[in-house]
Amino acid sequence: MAIVNSSSKQLALQNRKELFYNVFATLNRLEIDASPVNYELLYEIVSGNNPELREKFARLNKPISEEELETLARTYLPHHFGKSIHDQSANRLQSELTTLKESLLSGQNSLSTYTSMLGQATGKISAVDPRDMNTIRSELQAIRQLTEVQHSANTQILERVSNQISAVAEITSDVDEFERTKFTHLVTSLANRRGFNKKLAELYGGQHYPDGVSLLLCNLLVLEPFDAKELIKVKEAILERLGFAVSRAVQATDFAAWLERPQIGILVWMTAEAEIQKMADHLRKSCLAAFDSRQAKMPAVVARFGCSTTYDANTASELVGHAEKALQTATDAASDKVAFFSAGGARKDWMLYRG
Repeated sequence: MAIVNSSSKQLALQNRKELFYNVFATLNRLEIDASPVNYELLYEIVSGNNPELREKFARLNKPISEEELETLARTYLPHHFGKSIHDQSANRLQSELTTLKESLLSGQNSLSTYTSMLGQATGKISAVDPRDMNTIRSELQAIRQLTEVQHSANTQILERVSNQISAVAEITSDVDEFERTKFTHLVTSLANRRGFNKKLAELYGGQHYPDGVSLLLCNLLVLEPFDAKELIKVKEAILERLGFAVSRAVQATDFAAWLERPQIGILVWMTAEAEIQKMADHLRKSCLAAFDSRQAKMPAVVARFGCSTTYDANTASELVGHAEKALQTATDAASDKVAFFSAGGARKDWMLYRG
């Protein structure tokens, strides 16, 4: 049993403070306005969260213009522009629905006119002398012409209505895709930090206490060598494969996110330590496969795991904090086993033990 002291927590806080200061120092050095959008943009770059964004930012000429920053932000931080996107979608949707309504009314009027004219033709045929074949032929020809005109009108209306329905479906699909990208890590296709926080809020915000849920954090001590500018594309390819590997390694009912620091967070609906250890072992092997071991210069994949459960956490922040402490213990001990966080019985301090 290893007593958790405050050093790991202080180290985590120190790292966050250093990142915070580095972001603001970069904003100041580049003379960029420290707006919420620009801060998050630089945070993603300085922290290494998004190598593709980092590469595109590095290509910008100095001084960097607000227009260039906004272009990057609209691509990589779409949640900051959600109102305008939703407003644009609402306007487009209103326009398409108005056109659809006009098409449906046009079809209704066309059918009403056709029905009325059929009624008149029926009256004429009823009144005609059965022996007057010329008049009968004339009336039947008129009905045929009316029907052909109506058939053509129906075809046009159907085409317009189908186009409007497709346009409406495209708009709703754009909105759905925008909502998805707000909570998705673009490179790995896993949930991002915002998606992870949203899931935690749902977990602890429900009517029932979240019993039997574990948070497994994984840190891969292998990605730092790829942070160099010339290796951005290599790192991006690795992250894509890692995202795929993580998705394959977890169950459909589990929730996986790419958090950057630590890299991987997985919510699993079980607390059995043996099963969680099996998942961690499987995840380690899957991550190893994401690196091409045939390359001589490829570093060895080292994974550290920390786990906490909702049984020991009354809030989402406690759940994450406990898992981070467990992860730090596993890292300090250089252990391949999962470090599990546990309340130490009646003791007031928290303790960790490794499975």
